Amino acid sequence: MAEQLIGAMSMDWDPSEFHDTFQEKAAALMEAKKAGETVEKAEPAAQPTGVVDLMEALGASVERASSPKATSGEATASGKTAAPKQPAAKKRICSAPKEDLSGLSKADLYKKAAAANLPGRSQMTREDLVKALSRA
Repeated sequence: MAEQLIGAMSMDWDPSEFHDTFQEKAAALMEAKKAGETVEKAEPAAQPTGVVDLMEALGASVERASSPKATSGEATASGKTAAPKQPAAKKRICSAPKEDLSGLSKADLYKKAAAANLPGRSQMTREDLVKALSRA
């Protein structure tokens, strides 16, 4: 599929068909400055033509997919009407059972705090580390 896309978008390149307008404008600007003429601000950049910003297109696609859709008789790309969708079931997040930290040494607790990237762990007492790791 990627090869088909590249093949469809590729073309023969003839360098004589193109010229560098930036260099032409820059040379004209330098000549005007040498001659002592006043130089006006450059014109605004041209609007892009036919180029798709992939990140913008992806963002719009994600937004369309996540927004609620009207399902009453809405036609799909295949020409069929879309069946009403049921709302997604709520997912339950099961937390892992809390580890008993009371039997660990301060050094072991510090290692766990470092792995969990807890801020301020170097200044904590053993009890503080147990509390902080219990919350994390």
